Amino acid sequence: MPEPRYAIVTAARDEAATLGFTLVSVARQTVPPALWVLVNDGSADDTGEWMRAAARRHPWILPVSRPREGPRDTGSRLVAALSCGFSRLHVADYDFLFVLDADIILGPRYYEMILDKFRTRPRLGVATGTVWEFHAGRWAPMRGQQFGMIGALKGWRRECFEDLGGLAPGEGWEGIDSLKALWRGWQAVTFPDPELGALHLKPRAKGWRRHGRALYFAGASPLWVLASSLYHLASRPYLRPGLEILLGYLQARRQRAPRYEDPGFREFQRRWHLRRLLRLGRG
Repeated sequence: MPEPRYAIVTAARDEAATLGFTLVSVARQTVPPALWVLVNDGSADDTGEWMRAAARRHPWILPVSRPREGPRDTGSRLVAALSCGFSRLHVADYDFLFVLDADIILGPRYYEMILDKFRTRPRLGVATGTVWEFHAGRWAPMRGQQFGMIGALKGWRRECFEDLGGLAPGEGWEGIDSLKALWRGWQAVTFPDPELGALHLKPRAKGWRRHGRALYFAGASPLWVLASSLYHLASRPYLRPGLEILLGYLQARRQRAPRYEDPGFREFQRRWHLRRLLRLGRG
């Protein structure tokens, strides 16, 4: 059988220090992409030149530039940059779609193996490997990766991506994406297989306040926000993460910040959160 066609979209701003490692890891894939759209999101360093040089070596790389629009964030501006990349490909031409951060190193069989996961599970709509970060002198899995809720290397079956209607334009888009897939009857999975591990070269400090804003944007219930805050009180540095989550949520609520406008999804999410809380309560 012919290998399935897949496309990758990467949005990068000022990632010249790490993009080369990501480029090499994709170029060495046992199953290369049919297309890789590299979006230079208004970089002030040599990110754009790295992209253009890679495109000269690999015909399946398409470099795209967009103007710098305010400070970079991991919410609406990142989604706008990724959406710019998706707009440059014809989605129907591909069986699977992926996003990939410009500071990730993949093993050479990553896409071969993740495509095999999709092939053997017809209802698998969202899938990722496990992201590892270097902290306190050792590599460890990044927290919060269940159900494919990591945007650094998220992948979709094309039919699922079309069913979801694209990316949610705000904070926590990667979590909304996975929950919405579950709501629509797809599977969303983070696979722990060692060969599906990926190294994150630039671990960012956990944006706990951003996490609170993301919960508000997604329409999470106050009970879930409180439970999440209490759970993270035990995270290092102690107390601060949980308090930051609660503060971020309350600030967004007081400012009446935009929310994800899909009442059906919000209702599903609240029921899903309640079931998880009840399972935790039963031990």
